[in-house]
Amino acid sequence: MRLLCLFFLLLWGLSGGALAREFVHPGGLHTLADLERMKRMVARGEQPWAEGWKALCQDPLAQHTFRARPMANMGDSRQKASVDAHAAYLNAIRWYISGEEEYARCAIAVCNAWAETVDQVPRARQDQGLLGIPISEFAMAAEVLRVCPLWEADDFERFKEMMLTYLYPVSRDFLLYHDGTRVDYCWTNWDACNMVALVAIGVLCDREDIYDQGMAYYKHGPGNGSIFNAVPFLHRMADGSRLGQWQESGRDQAHAQLGVGFLSNVCQIAWNQGDDLFSYAGNRLLAGAEYVARHNQMRPVPFIYYNNSQEMHNRWPATNAQGVLGERPVWELIYNHYEVRMGIPAPYCRRMAELLRPEHGSKDHFGYGTLTFTLTPSAFPPLPVPAVPQGLKAEASIGKVFLSWEPSEDFAAYGYVIQRSEAGKNAFRDLAVYSERVMNYYTDADVVPGKAYDYRVAAVNHTGQSPFSAPVSAAPRPAGVLPAGWTLAEIGSAAGCTAGYARVGEGSFVLETSAAAEGGTQGRQPFAYREVEGNFSLVCRLHGRGGKVAEAGLLVQAGSSADAPMVSLTLGHAGGRFARMGSRTAAGGPVQYAVGNAYTWLPAWFRLVRVGNVFYAYESPDGIDWHYIHSVEIPLPPQVCVGLTGLFPASEQGGRAEFDHVSVESL
Repeated sequence: MRLLCLFFLLLWGLSGGALAREFVHPGGLHTLADLERMKRMVARGEQPWAEGWKALCQDPLAQHTFRARPMANMGDSRQKASVDAHAAYLNAIRWYISGEEEYARCAIAVCNAWAETVDQVPRARQDQGLLGIPISEFAMAAEVLRVCPLWEADDFERFKEMMLTYLYPVSRDFLLYHDGTRVDYCWTNWDACNMVALVAIGVLCDREDIYDQGMAYYKHGPGNGSIFNAVPFLHRMADGSRLGQWQESGRDQAHAQLGVGFLSNVCQIAWNQGDDLFSYAGNRLLAGAEYVARHNQMRPVPFIYYNNSQEMHNRWPATNAQGVLGERPVWELIYNHYEVRMGIPAPYCRRMAELLRPEHGSKDHFGYGTLTFTLTPSAFPPLPVPAVPQGLKAEASIGKVFLSWEPSEDFAAYGYVIQRSEAGKNAFRDLAVYSERVMNYYTDADVVPGKAYDYRVAAVNHTGQSPFSAPVSAAPRPAGVLPAGWTLAEIGSAAGCTAGYARVGEGSFVLETSAAAEGGTQGRQPFAYREVEGNFSLVCRLHGRGGKVAEAGLLVQAGSSADAPMVSLTLGHAGGRFARMGSRTAAGGPVQYAVGNAYTWLPAWFRLVRVGNVFYAYESPDGIDWHYIHSVEIPLPPQVCVGLTGLFPASEQGGRAEFDHVSVESL
């Protein structure tokens, strides 16, 4: 690590501040020509700039009445710091376009308040790397505001001094030392926001050495923010295009989109200074952005197993936050550069921009790219009204109905309207309305077991709403007694456990615990099982957890005592997302664990297979493609107890674990 740091200290030339180039000002996210284009188009009422302007003016942070809340240590709350930075940026943009001085004075007051208050290098209680978000945002906001004659020169110099003395070291040191972790431990977005900070501070403060640090890290940095690590794999598609698997695509889609936005900002700032990072490494950023955009339109993407020193064991692209578009308005910048300016096809980024247009703001991105990055109106044919959703299915479960349908034709929907009626009454009412959310599924848990319901779905976008689909019906079931041959055991002193079953969903089970006795400290573990002899395959889908449940999944034991030899495959460790195989080879011995996918989200499919004395563990996102986790040899007797379990901590609150597609097959 020490040699690595010395190498980058030499590479980046951190000893100086000698100016060898003349920076373009303003030249952060926007040049003077960009600002003039926005102003001119809004004055003419041209679309889509006019709609983007209207959206910005409605943002609470774009009001001249905003008041800053500066902190001496920005690390006390990076989120609060970001709020103030966004207000400074939005008010600066609003001043330039409208010419109204009160917005400039508001932005100036925010920047001055922080420059007067910050008196230390920030330290965060956690997520130190994410301090790069507000640091970069303040630098980008000030680069716009620097052209305002109302900002006194002394105040501007004081602001730059704050950036260099107190804030720049945070981003520099994070990229050098990563808070003492291994260089590949941190996520792409942690590196990327600090890379934005370096290039933005370099421009703002006319420091070529700092600017070059960010540029060098984008190209050659050892961490996961550099472009070859942010996009570790390229997939060549049948049509000749390339999709670049994103480093956080196996984690969740909110963070995958976050990193796309940050690296796009790095490239945009560099472009405004005459340096083309967009095209670096064969437009690798575009390949990564297209991958993330495609997956978040509910389209399939290829995936290669990914792991690093966090032991993520990502085996498939994560579904968590998939299709949630509105949190990350980052697509106009990418689409306008690649397809509009450079003529390089970016179909999935284009569709994301079209679905979100006009872009709004968000907590981690300035947003409003429809106003700030649109280059020509000819690039914006309106989307057609989306087609009627096809393939609607309703699957009944215990106290639930699972709905799913095919994504909208041409992927032109930016949301859906899900309606329900009592069966046969044709009195449909809105059950849920998706806006900027294109997930093609819904779970109805507000049902009366035994009652039948009709469901229908319509697709919507800014142009209009499709007709509703043909209705489908389902009747959720109550939980009944366990099927013949199944038994509920209460492992340890697990009093208050219950188990229910319904012959629906290819075998549905519910495990529950009541509230713990007052002062109770013993955790509870219900175990619904049947006895099986010889080799077998045990499968389930875990689709629900409620109340207090630490882990839930499959369990195989030699009997039902608390310390019996056993094999388990559960989800729930470390924030509820770790799948792991547990094993105890001898009675009373310790449990050993092998970690599966560290970002397994519900619903989760598990399978345990016995062949002789060897037990194999597999998991799957869909029950079709199975992924091997681990195997272990345990000399269990020929006849064992196999079934479902939940680990419920001692608590006054009960818990619930829900399963379906449960099967036990002899091999």
